[in-house]
Amino acid sequence: MPKGEISNSQYVRHNPLIYSKNQNIDFAIINEDNIENATEYVLREADVILSEIIAVPTSKRTFANTLLRLDDLYNTVSKVSGPLELLASVHPNRKIRDISDESILIIQRYFVELSANEALYEVVDQFSTSKQAHELPINQQRFLESELRDFQHSGLGLSEYDREKLKRIQNRISELSIQFENNISSYSDTLFIPHSMIAGLPDDYKDNHLQDDGKYAIDLSYPSFYPFMEHAESDSLRKLLRYMFLNKGMPQNVSILSEILANRKSLSALLNYPSFSALIIDQGMAKSTEAVWAFERDLIEKIQPKANWDTDQLLQIKYDAIEENDKIITDWQKDYYENQLLLDRHRVDSEQMKQYFQVDNVIEGLFAISSLLFDIKFREIESPSVWHSDVRMFELKEKSDNSLVGYFYLDLYPRENKYQHAAAFSIVSGKKINSDYQHPITCLVCNFPPPGRNTPALLKHEDVETFFHEFGHLLHDLLTTSELYSQSGTSVAMDFVEAPSQMLENWVWNKESLSIFATHYKTNEIIPDSLINRMIKARNIQSGNNLLQQIFYGMLDLTLHGQFDSSNVKSTTEIMSELQNSITNYDYMEGTHMQASFDHLLDYGASYYGYLWSEVFAADMYSVFEREGLLNQEVGLRFRKTILEKGGTENPMNLVRAFLRREPNSKAFLKKQGIVE
Repeated sequence: MPKGEISNSQYVRHNPLIYSKNQNIDFAIINEDNIENATEYVLREADVILSEIIAVPTSKRTFANTLLRLDDLYNTVSKVSGPLELLASVHPNRKIRDISDESILIIQRYFVELSANEALYEVVDQFSTSKQAHELPINQQRFLESELRDFQHSGLGLSEYDREKLKRIQNRISELSIQFENNISSYSDTLFIPHSMIAGLPDDYKDNHLQDDGKYAIDLSYPSFYPFMEHAESDSLRKLLRYMFLNKGMPQNVSILSEILANRKSLSALLNYPSFSALIIDQGMAKSTEAVWAFERDLIEKIQPKANWDTDQLLQIKYDAIEENDKIITDWQKDYYENQLLLDRHRVDSEQMKQYFQVDNVIEGLFAISSLLFDIKFREIESPSVWHSDVRMFELKEKSDNSLVGYFYLDLYPRENKYQHAAAFSIVSGKKINSDYQHPITCLVCNFPPPGRNTPALLKHEDVETFFHEFGHLLHDLLTTSELYSQSGTSVAMDFVEAPSQMLENWVWNKESLSIFATHYKTNEIIPDSLINRMIKARNIQSGNNLLQQIFYGMLDLTLHGQFDSSNVKSTTEIMSELQNSITNYDYMEGTHMQASFDHLLDYGASYYGYLWSEVFAADMYSVFEREGLLNQEVGLRFRKTILEKGGTENPMNLVRAFLRREPNSKAFLKKQGIVE
């Protein structure tokens, strides 16, 4: 071994990030050296696999020694990159987060080079013309087609000069994206207010935000921000906090976003696409930007009357409160007056509701419902090795034969420098390896209200809905049976990935399922029917305005990735403000830059429309449960086998048809939103 090189045994020894199949990761002991060494080790392993693939003689080339080995390469690297992407987002140690980011960049650069590797492309292309390639099963055909497309999108077919230019663009986008995310997670701002200005805020909220000096610290984390916007009587303080919230990531992220958009525009132009939107949507269910724009505009037309009615309801509540005949509801007033509408007209008190959603009961409810529907069972792991004391770990098994399905972690509460939204992070993906199966591992990262000084962790009903949504992603990841890593779990079209999780949200709006877990944290009383009835009746009181907000996000994403040009006069802020004013019923708030913290512009780039696109399918699939039984295991197992287990092995439209046993339609979606009867 040449001087200065590190042997594989030195890399592996005592490194928790280099682990065997179905071995759990010792997260608690991971250090910076482990991350650097594991990154070097795994890329060396990838190079070995790459050499093996290319060295196969043409006459002996098969799916197993070419495409399957390429999937092995992806899986090998992901077993380090998956944990690192999680650690970069949640680890409390800044050095761990920073070195994780650096290693993720190294890995992303490796894949940029790999995707432009001519020798690899030639052997895959060569195999694609073989007799065996034309006789592959559907999942393997889809993988072959996606690999050929990805090679083309990496510039193979371009001149050497343009390929190098494309690589530089891709690497720069990776660097900028990490900067953008870090600027959001590290951003902090706090409003300190005296006792005289806290009117309307719940007692437990005041207790949890009271400082030693007698003032109240209101930060921008979800459990701090949203209750303040809903309950604080001070209009001026709500305006100030909203202003602070809509400027997260400022000032750096506005210029970073413009550079990302410019680079994505250059990338798509090199690949002969008219826009980045066209490039991305071509890979989804929608297939064309025209189809997406038509979908969004059709929704606006259907929704606008309901949204206008919603706004009139808020204006009436505002008039009743201050007796001023205003014609507008501002961006910092909408949550407050919606809450007043719930209280005054529907007698739905979110503070009363949350007493029935103690977090441990919600977790048990998720487990009980999932167990009933999908024939699985859960067990908490005692004293797990984790990155923070808040984190809990669970195993998932088949109820029928007690066989292991996978593991998952729950990281539920906000803390400084942690990812600020809610998401499922895939740590290890499912994959068939020889005659065995690599069990998936996933983590749910959320920012729910933590236990208070005098109360356990209590969730608002919308938090419970978020929890069920993210748990849907988790089940999609864990229940996969995909042969290939590349098609495992949530590795599906971006405009379908939300459908299974959106469907699971519906179980928090039904008496039968709520009665399983919604019990008062003090008395253990099951949530009363009268309260559920009022809640369900009020479900759509602002559905029109909420849908317009989602359309605004989707059209902002499409516009920035389809029409933005850094040389134009209009900035991203001007584009954003004009779209908000033209689509939603809430005018743009001067001086704010919500796009600076809208990180879905990066991870969903040109695909945010998929939230509503997939919700149409989610509502349609849920209608089967409504008709045949919300806890009907036969339907649950059909959903598991036709949707959750399949991952990206088939066209998602075919999977939906198989579950519905008919063509999908939008009737259930429009009915759910209160747009039609």
